[in-house]
Amino acid sequence: MKIDSGAAAPVKNMPGIKVILFRMWAAGAVCFFGGWGRGASEKVGGAYSIDLIAGLVVFIILSDWIIVEPVLRLIINKKSKAGKTENGNKAIGRIFSQGILHILRVTFSVLLIVVTYYLLNTFFIRLFGLDEESVPVPLEPLLFGVLYGLYYLLFCFVKQFFLRRREAPDELL
Repeated sequence: MKIDSGAAAPVKNMPGIKVILFRMWAAGAVCFFGGWGRGASEKVGGAYSIDLIAGLVVFIILSDWIIVEPVLRLIINKKSKAGKTENGNKAIGRIFSQGILHILRVTFSVLLIVVTYYLLNTFFIRLFGLDEESVPVPLEPLLFGVLYGLYYLLFCFVKQFFLRRREAPDELL
């Protein structure tokens, strides 16, 4: 039986501030090169079309795999242990599942960002009585990067919550 001291346990494997800031910058850069200005060119309902969303998802996934992850490994001086087995080989199933989870995390993050932009625009249109076709908060890199960082952290907390639940012994038995 373990006695809890009441202090909060440190969260393992959570990204540091350097990692989050770099991810926010990279997402903002992808937004700058892939979608900036596009969100202000149409009315609120059509500003966030499926091709813009899919393009941002694909560009963020590619930039994460090609640029962000290798640079982050250099920043924090960590070798990739993703999918390593006891003999040092990478397990294909683990690499595949991590890739699928990364794709889902980026997709849901971008969808949440689009929903946030849509809700902000609708709120400001209703609040200030603006034209229904106006876009008071257009898609722009800085806000996109900040929102991406916040949603990335949210998904990290959800992942840690489920990992702790899976590792915790059942107290009732």
